[in-house]
Amino acid sequence: MPSRLGSARCAILCGAALLLPAPASSTECGDRIDLAKPLSLATVTGPDRVNFLKSGAADPGCPSLTPACRERAYLVAGNPVVVSGTSGAFACATYLGAEGATRSGWVPHAALAEAPAEAPDLDAWTGRWTSGPEQTIAIRRSGPSLTVEGDATYGAQDPDRVRRGAVNMGSYAVTIRPAGSALAFTDGQKGVIGAYDAEEFSCSARMRLLPPILVVESNSACGGMNVSFSGLYRRGD
Repeated sequence: MPSRLGSARCAILCGAALLLPAPASSTECGDRIDLAKPLSLATVTGPDRVNFLKSGAADPGCPSLTPACRERAYLVAGNPVVVSGTSGAFACATYLGAEGATRSGWVPHAALAEAPAEAPDLDAWTGRWTSGPEQTIAIRRSGPSLTVEGDATYGAQDPDRVRRGAVNMGSYAVTIRPAGSALAFTDGQKGVIGAYDAEEFSCSARMRLLPPILVVESNSACGGMNVSFSGLYRRGD
């Protein structure tokens, strides 16, 4: 059973966080990943560059291999990507850059080699995970469960917001047992439960471990305005 380490500690400075809308059609591919849908890890195969392709929102005829659909950004052989959807012969792929920035877009499914789905052990979860300079999640083993501690800010990289004391913050600390490659929690008034609720007024998050990437989705109650734990994370050394 999950146990409570402490209520989610949030600095609610300006209201609820703003969330980007989820993709509206099967031809759209955005940076926000819906963990309610199947996800997989894949590796780009070579030898040529694999350009991202425009979505249907940018051009009704996309994605396709025509030059009009090709974007300047590209992937190279060996790049790991998270696949969050398909449209015909194309996969919606999200790449996590070295500094934490993500880039999503359609790529030919034939240019990807999907990793076999395997349930990670508890040690695969542990460590300090980061998603850019303002989001950190530390995970350690607690018997058959995991202790998960998250800290995030909004505006800490903006000197003017720092000067004005306008940096928004959020944090949580829970102990929860994962279910294979998935983990979810809601830290509510009655304690921590192992489920995600996007509409809950208490901090709630869900995660999917696709080594070497941790995919996280949080609701808007884990911190001040614009603070979010959603994103792709990479474990530090």
